[in-house]
Amino acid sequence: PFYRQLFENIDRVFCYDVDLKNDHKGFAGLKKLAKELSEKDFCCFLDLHNVLRTKLLRFFFGGKLRKFVIDKGRKEKKSLTRKKHKNLRPLKHTAQRYADVFIEAGFNLSLNEYSSNFKYKISSELNQFLNKFQGKKIAIAPFAAHETKQYPLEKTNEILKILDDAQVHIFIFGGGQKEKEIAENWQSKYKNVTSLIGKFSLSDEIAIIDNCDKIFTMDSGNMHLASLTKTQIVSFWGGTHPYLGFAPFKKDDTVYVQKDLFCRPCSVFGNKKCYRDKMYCAEIEPIEIAEILLN
Repeated sequence: PFYRQLFENIDRVFCYDVDLKNDHKGFAGLKKLAKELSEKDFCCFLDLHNVLRTKLLRFFFGGKLRKFVIDKGRKEKKSLTRKKHKNLRPLKHTAQRYADVFIEAGFNLSLNEYSSNFKYKISSELNQFLNKFQGKKIAIAPFAAHETKQYPLEKTNEILKILDDAQVHIFIFGGGQKEKEIAENWQSKYKNVTSLIGKFSLSDEIAIIDNCDKIFTMDSGNMHLASLTKTQIVSFWGGTHPYLGFAPFKKDDTVYVQKDLFCRPCSVFGNKKCYRDKMYCAEIEPIEIAEILLN
C-alpha cells in the first residue's frame, strides 16, 4: 500500500492492497489473497517477482489464468558475484526484464522511447515549504537496508559539513525511527540540513527531489524514486554493482561512485556480509563526493 501513490494516477491501473502482516500472512493468507483476486475475473497473471509468495499464488490460481513469469537471470548474476573468475559485464536492466513479461503476455510494449512522466501535484503547503529554500539544493538519501550498500555514516557526516560550509541547502531522505534520529541529529548540528524523514508523503518526496539540483544516494529505493525525476543522481555502490541490472533506469547522467576491486560485486542485493571483513569498497574520501555534488 505504501507504493500505491506511484501507480494510482496511471490510466486503467487499479491497485489491490496486500496485507502480508495480517490478512494475507503465511500460506493461509496467500490462499485467501488468491481467492479474493480470483473473484476479479482477470485474464492473466504476470509474475514480476518469481519468489516463494508469488509461486504460491500461481499455484493457488491453478489453471484459471494464463501465467507469465519473469526471468530474473539468477545464473548470470551469480557469475558476476562469485569470488573467483567473475564474468563482469552489464546484464539486462530489471525494468526490461519486467517489460519482457508484458511482451510475452501479448502487450505491445517498448521501453526504447521511455521517459519519466511521474505525475505529482505540488500542494500549497509543499510549495510554501520549497519557497523557503533559495539557491542550490542537494538531496541526500544516506541509508540502505544492508551495510555493504551504505556509505559509512561518519563519512556522510563529513560530506554534510562540507556542503553546509558551502551554504548549500541539504534535505535528508529515507529510513525508519533509528535513521530519523540520526538525521535529526545532523539537522541540529548543521544550519543548512533539514531532515524530511516522516514529514511528507512519497509523492511529495519525489516532488522535492525533482526540485533539487542533485541527489546523493545509495543503491536503494530512493535512488529509483530519484530516477523518476529530472535531478542528477550521484550514487554510491559498495558490495553491489550497476551491472547487475539495478542502475537508475534511463538516467545517462548518473555519476557512479565506486571502486574497481577484485571482490566487487560480492552480492546481488548487498545482503551478504563482506567476506574480507573490511569494506574496502567504501574507502572513498568524502571530499571527492562533496566536490561532485557542488560542481
